[in-house]
Amino acid sequence: MKRFVRLGVWFVLVFSSMAARAHPGSGIVVDRSGRIYFVDTGVGVWTIDTQGRLARHEGEAFHWLAIDRRGGLSARDMPRDAGGELPVIGRDPTLILSSDFPIAVGPDGVFYYPRAVGDRVRIMRLRPGEKPEVFAMLPPVLEVDSSGREKAVPWIHGLAAAADGSLYYSELAAVRRIAPDGKIAVVADKVKVPSCDRPPAAKDEHLGPALRGLDVRPDGTVFVAASACGTVLRIAPDGTTSVALRTEGVWSPTAVVLAGEDLLVLEYWSVKATTRQAWIPRVRKLSGDGKVTLLATVERR
Repeated sequence: MKRFVRLGVWFVLVFSSMAARAHPGSGIVVDRSGRIYFVDTGVGVWTIDTQGRLARHEGEAFHWLAIDRRGGLSARDMPRDAGGELPVIGRDPTLILSSDFPIAVGPDGVFYYPRAVGDRVRIMRLRPGEKPEVFAMLPPVLEVDSSGREKAVPWIHGLAAAADGSLYYSELAAVRRIAPDGKIAVVADKVKVPSCDRPPAAKDEHLGPALRGLDVRPDGTVFVAASACGTVLRIAPDGTTSVALRTEGVWSPTAVVLAGEDLLVLEYWSVKATTRQAWIPRVRKLSGDGKVTLLATVERR
C-alpha cells in the first residue's frame, strides 16, 4: 500500500541555470527490522515503517545518508576537517547524514568518506574511537564539461560498502571497486544506457548516465542509479550491464539499497528549480520476482 504525507509548503518550479548547480538527495537505508529511511533534500529525513506508514524522522535536509547497524559511531568520532557536516542521529539505528559528499559504513562498523586533494580524491577510513586514515587514493575522476572538454574533478557520486570489506564508488559513467587492500579495479567503464530517456533536469548530454547511489549483492552484482537516464542499472560481476528498472515521466532515481531479494529505489521529481522543496521524493520497491511497488510519495502543496 502506498502512503502519502502532505506538507504545508508552497513552491514554484522555476527552470533556470542556477538550479543546475544543485541536485536532489541520494540516500536510502534499511535497518535490522526492515524500516526504511531516506533523505528529502527539501525537508529532512523520512521513515517508512514495516506497515508501510510514512513519517518524519529526526535529521536535516542533507544530500547523503548512511546507517551504522552496530551503533558504534558517535558524533565525537566524526572528522572535523572533512569539508562538510556529518551529523550522527540516534542509537538504534544510528544514522549518519552528509551535507557535501557520499559516505558509507561497512558491516564491521567502519566509516568511509572521500576527501579532495587538489583535483584527486582519496578515500578515508575511520574506525570508532580512532583517527582517520587513508584507505585509497583514487585514479583521476574524469568528467566532460558543457564545452566538451575532459577534466579531472575532486569528487565522486556514490559510495557503498560490500559484505567482503571492499568499497564500490560511482563516477558519472563508471563504477569502480576498492579491494580490502586498497587496490582499485574497474567494474564497468564508459557506461551507456540503452534508450536513455532524459528527465527535464538532465538534458545535457555531457552528463552521460550520471551514475549516483549504488549497492552491492554478496556475489558482486552492483545496482546503481543512472539518474540522467531515468533507470537503475544491474552490473554483473563480469561487467555486463543491463536495465533493472525504468522510471517514467519526470521521475529520476538517485539512490538504491538492497533489502534481501528486494531492491528499494529513491526517486525524485526531476525538475530544475530554485527551491529544494520542488524536488519531491518517492520510494519504489523492485521485488525479487520482478514486481514493482510504489511504497511512498512525499507530496507538497
